[in-house]
Amino acid sequence: MIDFWDSSRRTRREGRPLRNTDSATPRRRSTPAWLVACVLCATSACAGFAAQPPGPDVNQTKANMLWNIAKFVEWPVLPEDRNQPLVFTILGEDDLAASLAGLLSSRTVNGRPVFVRFARRPQDAKGSQILYLAASESGQMVNVLAAVDTSAVLTVSDAPGFAAHGGMVGFETEGTRVRFEVNRNQAERSGLKLSAKLLSLAKLVPDPAGTP
Repeated sequence: MIDFWDSSRRTRREGRPLRNTDSATPRRRSTPAWLVACVLCATSACAGFAAQPPGPDVNQTKANMLWNIAKFVEWPVLPEDRNQPLVFTILGEDDLAASLAGLLSSRTVNGRPVFVRFARRPQDAKGSQILYLAASESGQMVNVLAAVDTSAVLTVSDAPGFAAHGGMVGFETEGTRVRFEVNRNQAERSGLKLSAKLLSLAKLVPDPAGTP
């Protein structure tokens, strides 16, 4: 079951040191409490990464969606000790990067704390589980994706067409809804396993033309 308790984490920049019974009425078999809890938990999680209204702060909506998406991703190698954090690297700066850093640094993913760090070079993203490419660095998208191409790093961006260009998760706003795109093939090539539940709610995109 997904763990929703929060734990505060610090964010740093690189280089800076949520019965009464009636005897006359036949008794009905009640649903076990544990089953009700599981259903409610799963429903809550799905609502977190399904298409959402942008609301007053669209970046906060996207940050919450990414937090929920991460719960349905399996990385091939993670320390068994859940006190060891999930490393989330932000490359560049934009408004969504700030929202992601503020939210994820105070949350857990399946009981594991999240350590947020900022990087300046694509190669600095190695050793991460999640990489967010900010708008300020979208011009070097190809170089960034190449730097982590053989690593089990979930790549995320708000840049248009990110997933179609070899990224794994991209956000888009359609009318009054925020949705997310997923390049399933790219994620699987990198060793990541995405939940079928997650994929059923995503807009799946094909690999770029010419991808082997």
